[in-house]
Amino acid sequence: MLRITFRQLEAFYWAATLGTVNAAAKHLFVSQPAITSRMKELEEILGLALLSRSQQGVQLTPAGRDVLEHAKRLLASGSELEKCSEHDVPPLDGVLRMGADESSAAVAVSEILRQLKVRFPALRVELRIERSQVLHEKLNRRELDIALQTSPSARPHVIDELLGWVQVAWVASASVELAHLPFSPADAASVPLVTNPQPSILHEVARNWLSAAGTDLHSLDTCNSLVMIMKILRDGHAVAALPVPVVMENLKQGTLKLIESDPPLPSIAYYVSYLVEKQQAGVEVVVDLVKVVLASAHFFLDNTPSSADDTRAAQTRLP
Repeated sequence: MLRITFRQLEAFYWAATLGTVNAAAKHLFVSQPAITSRMKELEEILGLALLSRSQQGVQLTPAGRDVLEHAKRLLASGSELEKCSEHDVPPLDGVLRMGADESSAAVAVSEILRQLKVRFPALRVELRIERSQVLHEKLNRRELDIALQTSPSARPHVIDELLGWVQVAWVASASVELAHLPFSPADAASVPLVTNPQPSILHEVARNWLSAAGTDLHSLDTCNSLVMIMKILRDGHAVAALPVPVVMENLKQGTLKLIESDPPLPSIAYYVSYLVEKQQAGVEVVVDLVKVVLASAHFFLDNTPSSADDTRAAQTRLP
């Protein structure tokens, strides 16, 4: 009876490859004790010491080097075997598992779905709207075919394409008047602030902006819904760091406004990521469609962000 599992081999392979149990745990999205337990089980089954452990990390023993080659081949075979369970029908004639974060969902996903349905009537889309970190994890576990997100997967079975840079700015109700402009971290203590909770790119952007000036972060409220954050802003209850494309319609309607800040908030990179094995099954057609729709929606800055005038430029582009 075969007692070795792929989870044991995977834990051993990534700990040996990355050099630490912690790095392997982060890579596989499991706890450190889980990695340690799986490696111990593998060593007990084989009756071999595979890794020597120290404060600096782990190192392969002579026996471990031999087992690593076997583990590498077995994991590659397992990856090939997984493909056999996939639908024989290409995604554009069957099911497309698509993920998007709330920013792209608010601006472009509806139009992407409309165009897909027109061009591929037989296609059924399973759409997931999640934080980028969740999308990242689902891609790594092959639970999605494609995702629009702010963090590249950087896994061998996932292709990451940088689409462009999205401007982020402080946003408030059009009726809110701040005591000082441009808005600075020193002014933040007297203004209610709200953003997405950790872990999120918007939370990181806001925290870094505040912490650069040593500002107290305890006044930073969080909300996991961009829709709710915008309502809070329209009601005049807070100021928020948001992607400019998400609030563009509110800016045009005059219900919200961008706040000039010093320093300006950095723009964020945006990616489309998809499974390598789906390239020949139609997903590249979806990637091309995503690029066209997001470009038409003016989702990205015209150039790589480097200017301190991004917010002022966006204000001048508004009709």
